[in-house]
This record gives sequence, structure tokens and C-alpha cells, in this order.
Amino acid sequence: MPDNLIVPPPPSLYETGRRAARPDLSRPVLIQAAIVLAAFVVGGVVAGLAAATLWTPPTGMVLEGKWYRGLISIDPPAIGQNIDQGVFAATAWFSVCAIVLGLLVGIAAAIWLNRSELVTLAAVTLGGAIGGGLMLLVTSLLSPEDPHGLAKGAADGTVIQDSFQLASPWLILLVPGSAMLALMVIFLMWTPHQIDDH
Repeated sequence: MPDNLIVPPPPSLYETGRRAARPDLSRPVLIQAAIVLAAFVVGGVVAGLAAATLWTPPTGMVLEGKWYRGLISIDPPAIGQNIDQGVFAATAWFSVCAIVLGLLVGIAAAIWLNRSELVTLAAVTLGGAIGGGLMLLVTSLLSPEDPHGLAKGAADGTVIQDSFQLASPWLILLVPGSAMLALMVIFLMWTPHQIDDH
């Protein structure tokens, strides 16, 4: 074999400008985050409708230009129901619907949208806060008007329904909180990426 024989290099060494295009992995992750956010938006509206529908607004009567929750008679004045029923019932139904929404979306995201755990966690945190805010907005829009404002020009004995009130506006955090709880439980109990590697 002569020494001056030149063996051409393999094509991969001199065709550096024609590298194979790498698959774009960011697009499925962005789609995953968009699906989680959309689920919380739709779920927040539905959960708000459910909370407003399940809640029964308590009534009260107008006496001397003021509205009194639970007042059923003005002659003589008599209270016929628990005056705290309105806030308690509204808070209870809102909390139940918020927790159910968070758990459902959190479980679905952990099982079917787990391509990137960090992206799923971020999308659930942001989407849960948006879903909780939408719940509060929907319940406020469907709520009766403030009875204290309506009572100023109403006659004595007029029956007016109470408005939807929560014990605290921070209850909207029940949605992302319950969703993150579902994520943590499923991520700790089930690691699909380790199974795929084997």
C-alpha cells in the first residue's frame, strides 16, 4: 500500500455545515402548559357557576332604611334563621368547588401532561390562581346586589336576598393549592420517566 495514498475523510467530518436538524422539544412543552392553563380557565368558570348555583342566598327584611339578614317579621321584629348562614354557606360551597377543580386538573396534568415536571408545576401554579380568580369573578357576577344599598330606598318589610360573600378572598388559593397537592402525591408515587428509561 503506497504512502501517498490519501483516504478521504468520512462525510460527517467535512460536511459540518449540513448538520441534522434537532427536534424542537419546546413546542410540546408549550402546548402542555397551554392545555393546563386552558383547563383552569374553563374549570374556573364552570366551578364558579356551580358554586353560585348550589348556594342558596339567605333573605332579610328592610326596617327603617336598613337591611337585616334573617329578619322575617318587623311587627314584632323576629329573626327566623342563622344570621351567619349566608357567609358560611357561600364560603363552604366555594371551597368545595375550588378544591374539586384543583384536584381534577392537578391529577389530569400529573398523569397526561407530565412531559416536563417543572413546566407542569409552573402552569398549575399560574393556572390555578387564574382559575380561582375566575371563580370569584363568576360568583360575584351571578350574586344578587348588595342588600344594604337596595334597602336605602325600600319600604319597611321588603324582602331582599343577601349577596354572595366569602369569609376571605384568599380562598381563591384553594384551587392552586389542591392542584399542587395532587401533583406532589402523583409525582412522588409514580415516576414514568424512570420506567421509560428502563
